[in-house]
Amino acid sequence: MTILSADELREHIETDLGDVALLRLAAGAEEMIVREAGQTSDVTETRNEWGFPWGRHRELYTARPVSIFTSIKERSHPDDAQTTLETDDYRLEGVRRIIRLQEGTNPRQLWAPYVELIYTPESDNDIRKLVQIALVKLGVMYSGAKKETEGDFEFWHNDTATETTAILRKLRTARNNMAVT
Repeated sequence: MTILSADELREHIETDLGDVALLRLAAGAEEMIVREAGQTSDVTETRNEWGFPWGRHRELYTARPVSIFTSIKERSHPDDAQTTLETDDYRLEGVRRIIRLQEGTNPRQLWAPYVELIYTPESDNDIRKLVQIALVKLGVMYSGAKKETEGDFEFWHNDTATETTAILRKLRTARNNMAVT
């Protein structure tokens, strides 16, 4: 199932393509969206700072904006059991910055060397819909030719690879690694 149905796409795109062909383009567009921005389901990020004592601080940054945390677990050594943190052990500032608190159920000054974050990312469905519409429009217009001539009229097509990249840039990228500062 794609983000938008064939009928919803037809509200924005004028084409003679049948529903099956239109949905094929929509499915390809959705795959590009997921590849660029990630799934809309829960995200798991892990951090391994073992052996880098100067790399750990009180702040972690998630790769994507956070809507809600499912769990945060940490451990000090590879052989240690994971400790599941309580909500009073950390504070989310903004949508990506997580501060480790020195008070709470499991107090620590710095994040442990091993951290696992599981969270639901902020919804970007409206942007995904706009991007899918734009990518399907581009797919519908694509003829494979760089230039078309009809009588005295010449029409140059845009480079679809460049256009696709520009459209996909509208998405938040999920490719950024979680960084510690």
